[in-house]
Amino acid sequence: MTKIEPGWYPDPADPAVQRYWDGSTWIGKSVPVDAEPPETPEPVEEPPPEPSGSASAETRPILGQGFGEEGPPKIIQRTPGAVQPPDTVPIRSLGITVGWISNRDVRRILAGRVLAHAGARFVARLVDFVALLGLNAVVNGYFIWEFFQSIRPTLAEAARDPDAAELQLPDAASGNWWIVILIAMGLWFAYEVPSTLNTGQTLGKRLMGIKVVSLAPVNLGWGRLLLRWAYAALPLICFPFGAILWILDGIWCTRDRPFRQCLHDKSPGTAVIEVPRSEESIS
Repeated sequence: MTKIEPGWYPDPADPAVQRYWDGSTWIGKSVPVDAEPPETPEPVEEPPPEPSGSASAETRPILGQGFGEEGPPKIIQRTPGAVQPPDTVPIRSLGITVGWISNRDVRRILAGRVLAHAGARFVARLVDFVALLGLNAVVNGYFIWEFFQSIRPTLAEAARDPDAAELQLPDAASGNWWIVILIAMGLWFAYEVPSTLNTGQTLGKRLMGIKVVSLAPVNLGWGRLLLRWAYAALPLICFPFGAILWILDGIWCTRDRPFRQCLHDKSPGTAVIEVPRSEESIS
């Protein structure tokens, strides 16, 4: 990477001010972007120490508990001709850089959490898929059997005469298919959403030691988790064509920055992290 020479530059977290870059980090007080900066920046005043014996507040921002006195992280919108500010990470949408966020704000949002590896997410999804297959075999098995029974005559006719004109499935097969799909979606919802709301984990995520968290300073709720589930589940209606979207959604986190989000994480503002050891010991 190109080394940024020491000097005054627009603050990545607030383009309205400029700060001094010493070659490795930002130092000193900021000044308005249109003001003439001094040769050396004024030192930042340290806050007075807390009196002994008083309850010490957690200074590191924690997911779900606000962003502290610094306020919410700021996204620098990309404009024509703009270059990436120093010490920032690009934010991409569909592979296109739409802005930047400072590394400091990324660390504030994660608050010490470690993002889950894409491989762990993939294995967790496989475990959940197998679990859902078992649930469907028990709850949805009869309707699946009814569906295949309704298309058996059509399949037998196609086997006897492969050169026959396009075969039409009976109306009963279409009705049975939609029953199977709706029950499968209901089972998926009941399996994933309540458990994610309570602990951030499905069975697969629990086995892999990862969990879903909110990137916003609010707790996960039914609305956001319903949106997250819908982005992953609705392609089931378009099966088998929806499988292409499933694959794209699943591999998106391998290239996404800075939070390794899949597509179904984007709108609800969620990410998947490794479960801290302290939480593992409790569970």
